[in-house]
Amino acid sequence: MRRMFSSSMKNATLLGLDKHPPIDRSFFYASSCENAYQCRLESDARRRVQRGPTTPVTTIPVILCVDVEPDPRSVNRDTPEPLVGYELTQSYLRNLRPRIEAVTGSPVHYSWFLRIDAQMEPYGNATWIMDRYGAHLEEIQHAGDEIGVHPHAYRWLEDERSWLHDFGNQSWVDHCLTMSVEGFAKAFGRPCLSLRFGDRWMNTATLNLAERMGVRFDLTTEPGTLPYPTPMPGERASGPLPDYRRMPRIPYTPSPSNFLVAARRTQRSIRIVPLTSSYLRLGFHPRQYFWRVRENGFRGRRQNTPLYMWESWPAPNSFDRMIDRALGAQRRPYLALAIRTRKDISLAIGQRIDALLAHPLASRLRFCTPAEALAELERRQ
Repeated sequence: MRRMFSSSMKNATLLGLDKHPPIDRSFFYASSCENAYQCRLESDARRRVQRGPTTPVTTIPVILCVDVEPDPRSVNRDTPEPLVGYELTQSYLRNLRPRIEAVTGSPVHYSWFLRIDAQMEPYGNATWIMDRYGAHLEEIQHAGDEIGVHPHAYRWLEDERSWLHDFGNQSWVDHCLTMSVEGFAKAFGRPCLSLRFGDRWMNTATLNLAERMGVRFDLTTEPGTLPYPTPMPGERASGPLPDYRRMPRIPYTPSPSNFLVAARRTQRSIRIVPLTSSYLRLGFHPRQYFWRVRENGFRGRRQNTPLYMWESWPAPNSFDRMIDRALGAQRRPYLALAIRTRKDISLAIGQRIDALLAHPLASRLRFCTPAEALAELERRQ
């Protein structure tokens, strides 16, 4: 317990949350010491005073992943729908960039992940996005953004005239990944370094193949999520999604035999960067707290709920509070958030963006590429 408290205090110091005026004792309504202390961190973040000259200033890397996808999940194979959502998302993020830079005082680098797979072939070919939107891709490369791939394992069933998530067919998954990475290399004339496999699906064989093909950063995993049978209700899949409840919550080098376990004494070149998870306030429900620890492990108990940008997050689990809890749970804080291109992009994520930029720690945020984020985190070791 002493070690846990010492570590938590160190986290608070790094974030500049250790110096504060007396706080409201109402936080003691929480059902455990852990939640009481976390409530204190949240309160401190909101009423942070001017930092003294000796307080360390720690930047917080933010990786904003943008999945470039068709508007519908099930593309019409005969008459594929135009990517209106991508075009509107381009404009939204272009206008958002100077606003973020004004708040953070630093250049903004997004991370775009392009669909190159069998579901894109009805548009003409799997690399249609690069052919159609070359001007935008040139623009974001000039701005310093990262571009990676976002393949899905969709396979068309001609007899049934529908799409199948063929997760259980490793040869098909390998085909989709190879098509995506090789298509990227052909279009851009350089290796693909960053990967986000579709619908948060991943397995060890696929990650090992990605490493052999030159991928260095994987941002697929979402800690705390369950092994659902399909990505969405009503869709079909030949295998379940992974169980991410017991995986690491920090960037790590995966074991060659189990991608959900951190490797020891290995020289692997690929790193897994988990998306950010936080935890919900449950009130006085001891059984639910016990269940959370049992399912996610002691280390993962405070990061078991992914921070989805399109969710509303009502109080007491508002988005800014969830950010407080996620940062307070980390020794070397970072944020990795994901969005998908969509027609209503401003309505879908606007309030979460506003909350992020109004956060007391917003001036320390650095929107950066996966490589830049890991460099910053490793510098603190």
